[in-house]
Amino acid sequence: MKLLITGGSGTLGQEISKLAIAKSYQVNILTRNKKLVSNNINLKYYYWNPNKEEIDIECFKGVSSVINLAGFSVFNLWTKKNKSKILNSRLTSTLFILKQIKERGIKLNSFLSASGIAAYPDSISKTFSEKNSVSIPDSFINQVVVKWESKVLEFEKKLPDISFSIMRIGLVLSNEGGIFNISKKLSMLYALSPLGRGNQWQSWIHIDDASSIFFECINNSSTGVFNLVAPNPVVQSELLQKIALYNRSAIILPNIPRFIVKLFFGQMSEMVLSSQKVISNNLNNYKFKFPDIDSAIKNLSNQV
Repeated sequence: MKLLITGGSGTLGQEISKLAIAKSYQVNILTRNKKLVSNNINLKYYYWNPNKEEIDIECFKGVSSVINLAGFSVFNLWTKKNKSKILNSRLTSTLFILKQIKERGIKLNSFLSASGIAAYPDSISKTFSEKNSVSIPDSFINQVVVKWESKVLEFEKKLPDISFSIMRIGLVLSNEGGIFNISKKLSMLYALSPLGRGNQWQSWIHIDDASSIFFECINNSSTGVFNLVAPNPVVQSELLQKIALYNRSAIILPNIPRFIVKLFFGQMSEMVLSSQKVISNNLNNYKFKFPDIDSAIKNLSNQV
């Protein structure tokens, strides 16, 4: 089996590629870097530039599934310029790859597109599953998700022979980047502290489970929306306490007040202060390797 991955240079993209090769899959990765060359016979790079509508069409040869992860990182200060890049990088790349598939008559089994749990409202008390997504006009990140997913749904109707999956990814825990990596480093300096009240829900997932679920959907030709979150979300204060604990540290500083977080992060503070308690009703057959926060943090902290 051969996969084509957009956004393959990101943390999740790299992990999916690694797992695919371990499973004896072949992997094609779309990149804007024309000079990238792989030393692995099962991994190849192909040039594309969605903004210029350029692509090496050899990338599609023999491919049975496309995994669409491309997009400028949301963890950049939300200046006007960066907000435009966050949104347009996702819409442009998704629209371009899907148009190429349709116009060239590419035969695929499945198309899996990343999304996020910002599809759900900010709430301390409510729990959300795949059917509870909403459009929140005054939330930038929610509108990114809504508009991103709409591009995929538009082509799902045009390409009925392909299985489409929308993967709403929660807070991915990984040693290679993101909140775990940053929090671990801060905890070693005893400088880790919850943001705001610390009672906001964090719907997390270990990167091993996140990447494995993509293959579960590919192998089952799954269709629909899937929340990539572990079955046991935790509040932020507990998450950070566990990271400190399993890295032989402790949280000794007081919580950072909301107004300071907003002053420092600006509009991006929505990412760290909002609360989404999310479960997945559409992954009932998947057996999580790391279903609880202790097993996940122990593993990432090399405590098992």
